[in-house]
Amino acid sequence: MDGRTESTSTWLGAPLQEVPTPALTLDQATMRRNAERMRERCQALGLRLRPHVKTHKTLEGAELATGGTRRGIVVSTLAEARFFAAGGFDDILYAYPLPGGRLEECAALAQRLEAFQLLLDSPQALALLRQCPLPPGKRWLVWLKLDCGNGRAGVRPTDPGAMALARAIAEEAPEEVMLVGVYAHCGDTYGCRSVQAVQAIARATTSAVLDFVTALRQAGVPCPQASIGSTPSCSHPVPEMAQLTEVHPGNYLLYDLQQTLLGSCLPEEVAIRVLTRVIGHYPHRNQLLVDCGWAALSLHGRDQSPAGCAAIEGHPELRLVGLTQEHGQVGAVDGPLDFGRYPLGSILALIPFHACATAAMHPVYYVHAEGKVVELWRPIRGWFRVAARSAGGGRLPGGAAPPAPPGSVSRSPAATLTPAASPAHTTGPSLR
Repeated sequence: MDGRTESTSTWLGAPLQEVPTPALTLDQATMRRNAERMRERCQALGLRLRPHVKTHKTLEGAELATGGTRRGIVVSTLAEARFFAAGGFDDILYAYPLPGGRLEECAALAQRLEAFQLLLDSPQALALLRQCPLPPGKRWLVWLKLDCGNGRAGVRPTDPGAMALARAIAEEAPEEVMLVGVYAHCGDTYGCRSVQAVQAIARATTSAVLDFVTALRQAGVPCPQASIGSTPSCSHPVPEMAQLTEVHPGNYLLYDLQQTLLGSCLPEEVAIRVLTRVIGHYPHRNQLLVDCGWAALSLHGRDQSPAGCAAIEGHPELRLVGLTQEHGQVGAVDGPLDFGRYPLGSILALIPFHACATAAMHPVYYVHAEGKVVELWRPIRGWFRVAARSAGGGRLPGGAAPPAPPGSVSRSPAATLTPAASPAHTTGPSLR
């Protein structure tokens, strides 16, 4: 599952322009700089960085984000949790409402790892945990999920039941369940139109979380940790966040077009591209056809940015005007297209609106440096544990994975085509 399969390893060392398209590419140097800058921001505030790995879902990306420690990450699915645990990661927070039908999987991870942590936001979820106690010497490690304005999961800190739930987690059965801290996601920052608006939400969320923790402590309920996060809020952190213990951004390793529009990053800090080849000229409608449809890009951003689902790097005269499953239509921003600039087989580089959605479409990422492929990252996919079966429907010997993962590719001379005219291109410290 780490990308080093025979079918893809032949691309290591290949010029980037030769990879089969549509292809998701990641700039190695840009990702390294993004990871280092986020660590520096957190260090300056005395915060622990617990990177969310749901954007890339790869061992290599998580190792880069954790600075090689392989400790302290956030995942969105149990498939991710198992994958990273098997890859040597620990101190894993499963940041999703407790799935009642999958407690056995959670229990297995809690017993396997030094620290497997869960989010709760209801008395019913706590009751489910109490029905499945861990063996002696192990406790369920629980964060209370707060909704501080995002309007998704979580209990509102101003609700009377929030304090009662926190107390119940901490005190009902301390030998079985431990309250680690409170966790809030600043997802509402994605509706902002300026850095100042993002920072206002980060400040309000921080204040709400800290007020809640203070009230808990005054009521005699221990709550050592407090965490907020989102890439916009952590890319321009406010001083008040220094009173928290950790933050949990995720998208920042790659960034994307959406983050540039939010002010989270500069265009040159976006590490992700989707390479696509021109496969048709249609002068009667003033359009090019490319081999990237929504199945390689996603439709996120279609109605949320001037460029739509993606911007076309180095070609301000072009705009992505249509997407079907495997086809993309490219038109002129203004006036007639000069089709001679975009010969059949030439490459365009798309900057996706949302890296998380786009990365979910690809079985392998081509990591490049100085114009050549230097690594192949293969992400974990899906949600459930599925027994591997052979092509005839029988279980493979020893439960082994099928030999050829979906999306495997072979390098061939036919893949070498001409570029377009313009370059394509453990828990942290206690709450202060």
